[in-house]
Amino acid sequence: MWLFWLNASIRLLYIMRKPLLITYEYPPQRGGVAAYLQGEAVAFDGEVRILLAQDYEMALWPAWLPLLWHVYRYFKPTRPSPPEGDGASPCDSLWVSHILPIGYIALVYKKLFKVPYRVYLHGLDLVRPSKSKWKSFWVARILNNADEIYCNSRATAQLLSRYNLNQSMAKPSSRLKIQYPRVKLPSLPAGVKEDWREYYKNAGEAIREQYNLKDNPILLTISRLVKRKGIDLVIEALPKIWKEVPNLSYVIVGDGEDKERLKKIAGKRASIIFTGSIEEEEKYAWLSACDCFILTPINDSNDFEGYGIVYKEAQMFGKPVIGSRVGGVPEAILGEGSEGEEREEKGRRGVLVEAGNIGEIGEAILKSVILNVAKRSEESRQ
Repeated sequence: MWLFWLNASIRLLYIMRKPLLITYEYPPQRGGVAAYLQGEAVAFDGEVRILLAQDYEMALWPAWLPLLWHVYRYFKPTRPSPPEGDGASPCDSLWVSHILPIGYIALVYKKLFKVPYRVYLHGLDLVRPSKSKWKSFWVARILNNADEIYCNSRATAQLLSRYNLNQSMAKPSSRLKIQYPRVKLPSLPAGVKEDWREYYKNAGEAIREQYNLKDNPILLTISRLVKRKGIDLVIEALPKIWKEVPNLSYVIVGDGEDKERLKKIAGKRASIIFTGSIEEEEKYAWLSACDCFILTPINDSNDFEGYGIVYKEAQMFGKPVIGSRVGGVPEAILGEGSEGEEREEKGRRGVLVEAGNIGEIGEAILKSVILNVAKRSEESRQ
C-alpha cells in the first residue's frame, strides 16, 4: 500500500505543475488564511494561478455554481486562452481552500475530467460541517477523493477523526501532510536598503513617541476582535499587574465585532489603547516596540484556532510570547510536538497558559514583561 501512494505522490510532482488555487481569502485581503495561501503559492516550484471565488458567485443557491464554468476556462486547451491573457497555457490541477463549497467543484472536475486536486484545511472548515450529517458526508467524499490534503497544524489534522475517511488519512502520509504557515520576513518600503531589524527598531521608537508611551512597558495583542480570542481575559488580568508595573500599557491592534464590548470592559483607562485596523508596516513597528506579545484564545465549539502566524512574527522580533493551550497554538509558539512543560521552560520561545485562566494569564504577563524590560534596559546601556 505504501508503495502505491509513493508512486502516486511522484506522479503528482509532474502533474501539479500549474495549479489553479480557488479561495475566498488571498492578499491584499488580510488574515491568517490569506497569508498562509500566499506563502504556499510563493514557495511552490511552478506557476500558481489564483481565482477568488466570491468574484464569480451568484445571489441564488447554490451560489458557487457559476464557478464550474469559470474554472473550466483555466483548463480549456483551446483558444481563447485562460483569463490571464493571450498565450497563457492551461492549468493541470486544482488547489482548494474552504472545503465547502469549493470542494464540490474539485470533486466534479476529478470525476468528469480526471483533474487532480489538493485541499487546504485550516481548522474551522472542519469544525462547522461536522455538525451536519449532510455536510459531513460531502466533506468525507471530497477528502477521500483528494490527491493531497494539507493541514496547517497537527491539531487541525486531528479534526479529521470526526469524518468517515479512508485509513490512509489516519496520520500524516504521502497524501496527508502537515504544512505549517510560512512566515515571511517583514517587507520594507521601496528604496529602503537598511536591515529590516534596524528599520523597524527605529519605527518602533517612533510609534512609542507617537502614542506618548516613552519607555513604558508595552503588552501587545494583534488580532481580529472576536470573543473567542480571549482579549477580555487579558484586560481583566491587568489590575493586579498594574500594582507591580504601574506604567504598563496594553495595546490592542485590530478590529472586529467584539470591539465595543472590549472598550466597555477597558473603561476610560489611558493605559489601554485600541489602534483599530492598521497597515503591515505599522504592525511590524508595534512588534518591534512591544515588550511582550499575548493572545490567549479560548475553546469554542463553533470555531477553532488552527495555528497563529502572529505568534511566529512576534518571535521573529525576539519578543516573549504568551498563548493558550488551544488548537494549534502550542505548535505555533513552541514548535512541532511541543506540549511539554520542560520545553516551555528551556526553549524560551513562549509560555502557554490554560485557556480562560485569568490567574495564569496575569502571572505569565508579569514574568515576561519584567524580563523583557530588564533586557531592553541592559541593551540601551550597551
